Amino acid sequence: MPKPEHFTPITVGIMGGSASGKTTFANALAEQLTEFSPVVLNQDSYFRDWSEYSESERERVITANHPDAVLWDALITDIKKLRDGDAIDTPTPGTRAAQRGNTKASVQPSDIVVVEGHLIFWSEGLRDLMDIKLFLDVDAHERVLRRMIRDVAQRGGDLEWCINWYRRDVLPNFPVYTEPCKQYADLIIPFQDENPVALHTLVAGIRARIAARNSTS
Repeated sequence: MPKPEHFTPITVGIMGGSASGKTTFANALAEQLTEFSPVVLNQDSYFRDWSEYSESERERVITANHPDAVLWDALITDIKKLRDGDAIDTPTPGTRAAQRGNTKASVQPSDIVVVEGHLIFWSEGLRDLMDIKLFLDVDAHERVLRRMIRDVAQRGGDLEWCINWYRRDVLPNFPVYTEPCKQYADLIIPFQDENPVALHTLVAGIRARIAARNSTS
């Protein structure tokens, strides 16, 4: 596929605590902008596989809520490629997704690239690639309830294990690596419930930016 001339996709970052609704909001945004065939990348797809550690060591060091969990170079490289009008291949080697044997796929460039995850604003290099940065703000008690429903009721996880993991990994890391990144957001969106006003306002703003870009190309 030839690169479009003056290809300058709009990159949207969506961040928030665990179970704040990031994936829900990202998918709703993409559904409202289907004519642009938005690309949605989930930070979780770039979690490292910790394969360099033995099984016993892995249980001691593994995390999903500390920046060490993410293959930042791979994620940033893929975003740069999409912004340059190049396709990327997923899953990335060295990730949990690749270790699980997830089906390989080619992701094509688009006018809109949406990146979502609970650590994405921690990386300055990644922040610098984002045109719009959103932080979904949800009460901590509500996020815990959503997480338990998701991990136990929907995914069939063990309740005791989920609680222990939350205590071990989420609680100590959220106030250090996720919550402080709210300062980097362009917009803080309350998402205790669905927020159609915020969604429609964002959609209108993105459409206006694309129209303005196209009119000067």
